[in-house]
Amino acid sequence: MAGGTDLRSRGLWLLKPCTRRLIGFLGNQDPHVRGEAARALGQIADPEAVAPLVEALMKEKQDEQMPLALAEIGDPTALPPLIEAFNQADREVRPNICAALGAFKDPKAVACLISGLSDPDPNVRFHSIAALGRQRDPAAVSHLLGCLGEANEWIFLSVVEALSRIGDHRATNPLVAFYLKEGNERKRAAIITALGELKDLTAVPTLTKALRDPDDRVKANAIEALRRLDLPKEKMLNLIQPFLKHANNRVRGNTIVTVAALKLLDLRPIIEPMRQDPDKWVRATLGYVLATIDYPQALTLIVDLLKDEDGDVKKNAARALAARATDRQTDVLIHLLDDPTPFVRLQAVQTLGKIKAVAAVASLGRIFATERNFKIRSAIVTALGAIGDQAAVPLLQASLRDRDSRVRANAVESLENLLGEAAGLLLRPMLADPDNRTRSNAAKALFRIGDVAVLGDLEKMLQDKETATRLSAIYALGQIGLALKELEVSPLLEPLKSSLTTVKVQPPAAAPAARGATAVARPPNAAVPEVRKPVGKEAMREAFLAHYNAGRFKEALDGVTAYVAQFPFDLMANFFLGNLNLQLSRFDAAIDAFKKVVELDPFHVQAYSNMGIACFRTGRLQEAMHYFRQALKIQPDLSSIRFNLANLLLKENKWEEAIAQYEEGRRYQKAPARVLANLGFAYQKTGQYEKALAAYEASVQADPRDPGVYYNWALILIRQGKKDQARDVVKNALQAVPPGAAGLKTLRELLERLQTPTAA
Repeated sequence: MAGGTDLRSRGLWLLKPCTRRLIGFLGNQDPHVRGEAARALGQIADPEAVAPLVEALMKEKQDEQMPLALAEIGDPTALPPLIEAFNQADREVRPNICAALGAFKDPKAVACLISGLSDPDPNVRFHSIAALGRQRDPAAVSHLLGCLGEANEWIFLSVVEALSRIGDHRATNPLVAFYLKEGNERKRAAIITALGELKDLTAVPTLTKALRDPDDRVKANAIEALRRLDLPKEKMLNLIQPFLKHANNRVRGNTIVTVAALKLLDLRPIIEPMRQDPDKWVRATLGYVLATIDYPQALTLIVDLLKDEDGDVKKNAARALAARATDRQTDVLIHLLDDPTPFVRLQAVQTLGKIKAVAAVASLGRIFATERNFKIRSAIVTALGAIGDQAAVPLLQASLRDRDSRVRANAVESLENLLGEAAGLLLRPMLADPDNRTRSNAAKALFRIGDVAVLGDLEKMLQDKETATRLSAIYALGQIGLALKELEVSPLLEPLKSSLTTVKVQPPAAAPAARGATAVARPPNAAVPEVRKPVGKEAMREAFLAHYNAGRFKEALDGVTAYVAQFPFDLMANFFLGNLNLQLSRFDAAIDAFKKVVELDPFHVQAYSNMGIACFRTGRLQEAMHYFRQALKIQPDLSSIRFNLANLLLKENKWEEAIAQYEEGRRYQKAPARVLANLGFAYQKTGQYEKALAAYEASVQADPRDPGVYYNWALILIRQGKKDQARDVVKNALQAVPPGAAGLKTLRELLERLQTPTAA
């Protein structure tokens, strides 16, 4: 039989018509089709795709999948064009090129990424750092150490992770120095984790100090880090034993796992009481621990935890059972198939498949007939395929006609696993299934079992007018490409090897090369790449901006919508589209546009803030708070966003949290009158009356026209028995508040009550 490499080349030849259609899709108007085609080309890894991918990248400079596909193909000829693209590309594509460069183990790629560390765009710096971490090249260490001064938290954390992945001890002392002066808990926790990854014994004093850190995350990470250093067992036990009953469950859990590995201490007095602890999180932590440690009674305790009334405890117990189960636990797992908690049933099904429990086939068939949860039904079909018992074939065959397309798609894969070549007659009709995922699974299964003629069906799917059908075919072709890479190592692909042995490769006719690309062969049935009609990008941009500046907002919206449809990765245009929709009260559309912005630039503070505003306008307060918090993670000193977050917390009656946000915002900016009024109200609600009075007084000094501030101020004074001062406050209010203000009547009524002898 021909060798694996020769067989793969035959498979790539058979794929040529489809591959060239995929190359044609690199110019498709739909960015999803364009991106998925690039992904599939990377998985197929036909060198013929390198030149078109590079050419498309240089034209589009938009789609992340193109540089990633080049990296996956791994052809060294792609590196120079990638470096050239990095030096010339627009800002929106440079981070994606960084990701591709990270896959090339080449000093030139490292040098290019190092240059990205000084890029003015934080997104480029972030991805350059992450790619250098994947490279693990010690040459980058000194340059990464220079980035530890980054103010942006996400970038700082990325630097720390990259240094830990490289594992060079030159990073130890700088990381220790940053830990000792760092006030941010997340940064301290990340540094401690990195020190453990570096495995430098000179960090032990710092890790010991971290055990006394005020933040529990840091303590928990310090325990994990010390475990990696292979310290003498007795010393390690002395350091961490005090944390065996720590109040924080993560700290306690990490300690128990570490002590169990030392095998110096009887853990029964610690573990057994956790099962009966009234705190559900202690019991849940026990589930986590039992999934990890070597404990003689572990399975007994896990089964007992599965009887717990709390759902979180049961979930951890189910995970623990899944991690430890062997065929000896088949009966227990079968019993769990009737558990009322769906997550537990799902874990039981998946675990029975993992341990290939033949004895469970009948029980899985029984619950499949009555189960209504689609995830569990789909998992049953997958588990039956993994178990590999022929008794499941009738059920799987019937599942090909199931009303749920996910069940049908999983049944295709399971029948391939069970029957191999014999599944062909069952799976061929599934190429006509209405569900595209099912058709895609059937196509890749048929190819894997040697039915190479299915490539003709996939080529027809690529020509279909429905985008979903095209995408399903593209996905299947990518999976076929991965199968060709596995020819030499996978025994499941013997039928495919046999079919490829009979393929006779014919020399292709030459075709003229595209400008800047290498000439490639084009068989008669290959697709001609789609060519996008030239569009005046700048002209379109100027047109919608002109409409906007002239106040023609509808025309501006139509123009920018058309522009983004053609240039979907233009950051400025997407942000403009979001702002215009926000201005026109089209809040859902605004949110969609801003989501695209943060996909392109994860550090775009204003996009997160504007999403928060749009969500607030539609009453989605929790989402609004989430987006405001995301913005503040990137730039904590933006007081206006912090004040917006505090206002929402006030609406949710979360007084203490609102106070914290207001006060933090005042550190960076003088608070406006309305913010001071809200801060005073929050203090008033928590009984901190003196602070409330100070805030109300400051609010009035900033803007004396708000009647509500005076009213609340007076109420506190009345509560404190300062009736005369309250009267003066109300009198001043009646002089300062503009005539006709909504609260004037209430203030006059309060003054009347204060002037009577019985006033409180």
